[in-house]
Amino acid sequence: MIILRNNTVFALLMTFLLAGCSVSKRIHKDIESSSYEEDHFKGISVMNAKTGEFLVDFNASKNFTPASNVKLFTLYAALKTLKDSVASFDYVSVGDSLIIKGTANPMFLTDSIGNGALKFLAGKNEKLYLKDEKIDEPVYGAGWSWDDYPYAYMPEKHLFPIYGNVITLNKTGDSVGVEPDFFQDRIHSSKDSNSFRDRDENEFYIDKSTNFSNRKVPFITSNQLVADLLSQKLNRKVVLLETDKEYDYQSFKEVAYDTLYRHMMVDSDNFIAEQLMLRVGSVTKGVYSVKEAIDYSMENYIDDLPQKPRWVDGSGLSRYNMFSPESMTYILKKMYDEIPHPQLFSYFPKGGVDGTLKNNYPGQSYILAKSGSLSNNYNLSGYLRTKKGELLIFSYMTNHFKGKSIQRKKEIAVFLKKLHDSY
Repeated sequence: MIILRNNTVFALLMTFLLAGCSVSKRIHKDIESSSYEEDHFKGISVMNAKTGEFLVDFNASKNFTPASNVKLFTLYAALKTLKDSVASFDYVSVGDSLIIKGTANPMFLTDSIGNGALKFLAGKNEKLYLKDEKIDEPVYGAGWSWDDYPYAYMPEKHLFPIYGNVITLNKTGDSVGVEPDFFQDRIHSSKDSNSFRDRDENEFYIDKSTNFSNRKVPFITSNQLVADLLSQKLNRKVVLLETDKEYDYQSFKEVAYDTLYRHMMVDSDNFIAEQLMLRVGSVTKGVYSVKEAIDYSMENYIDDLPQKPRWVDGSGLSRYNMFSPESMTYILKKMYDEIPHPQLFSYFPKGGVDGTLKNNYPGQSYILAKSGSLSNNYNLSGYLRTKKGELLIFSYMTNHFKGKSIQRKKEIAVFLKKLHDSY
C-alpha cells in the first residue's frame, strides 16, 4: 500500500510538472510568434516565487532601459540600509543659537505629510541658523534629459529640500495662487502653455487663458533660498551659517521610512527615490551621494545578480541605466524571501486599483507591480497571484517602440491574464 501511495503521489507530481512545462512552452511559442511582426524590442522573465523556477525566459538576459523599474533596486538598497524613521533635519543648541542642517529628507513642508518638525522650530526661542552644506554631487543625475527641468517629475536633489523643491500653482478666473507665496512676484503671464520656468532663474510663466489646479513646477535650489523660505514660514530670521566646526547633533525624526517607500513605489515619485539614495550614501559611505550609494549597494547587496547592470540613478530618469528582465525578477525574489509579505506587498500599486496602475489593467487586481515609463519605453515588473493560488514573479520590458505606451500596456495585460489563468 505504501508503494502504491508513493507511486500515486509521484505520478500526480509528474503530471503537474509536465502540465506546467507544456503551459510554459505554449506561452513561449506565442511570444516568439507575435514578436516576428513587432517593431520594438521586448524581454520577459517569469519565475515561481516559492521555488525560484523560471517559467518564461524570452530575451530575459538582454539589457533594457528600465525607467522607473530602477526604483525596485532603490527600494531594496533602502530597506537594507535605512532603519526606523527619516530625520527631518539634525539640530544642536549652542548657547542662544539653534543650528540645523539638512539630512536629505524629501518630505519637509510637503502637502502630503504633516510636519511636526515645523512646530518644533516654531517653538524654539533661540536664534536660528542653517548650516551651509551641500550634497556631494550635481543636483541632476547623469543621463537625465536637460529639457525636463521645468517638469514636476524632475526636481533638483538637495541636502535640505523644502516644499519638495517645487512650487504649486492654482488658477481660477483671474486669480493666481502660488505656494509658497514667496514666489508670488515671480509669476508672469505667457501665451506659451508649455513654458513653465526659465532654465537658469526662478522666474515662472503661466498661460492665463486657462484655469488649472495643483500644477507643480521645480525651482532652482540653494541654501540661501532654503533659509529665506524658512524665514518666511516661521516669520523669523533664519541665517545661513558657514562653519566647519563639528557639533554633537541630534535628529528630529517624524516620518517612518515605510511611508516614503509607499509614496515612491505607488506614486512612482522620482524625488523621493533620489533623496533616499542620498540617505543610503550618507549611512554607508559617509557622503550624500547617489553614486556612492549605488556603488556600495552593487558591491554589498546585489553582487550576485545574474547580469551586472549599469545602474546610474535612484529614480530611473537616466537613459544610461541598463537592466535585464532576469535581474528584475531576481531583485523581486530577494525581497520576497527577505521581507515579510504583507509589508512588501503594501509598497506596490495594484492593477486597476491605485497609484500608477489605477487607470491600467482594469479587473486585474491580482497584479502588484512597478511600472516604468520613458519616451518609447514601457516596463512592468512585480508579483502576480494566479487563479490556482500560485504566486509568480514577472518582468515584462518593452523598449524602442514608436508612439504612446497604451498598446504596450494592452499587450502586457493580455499576457498577464494568460499567466493568471494558466498556472
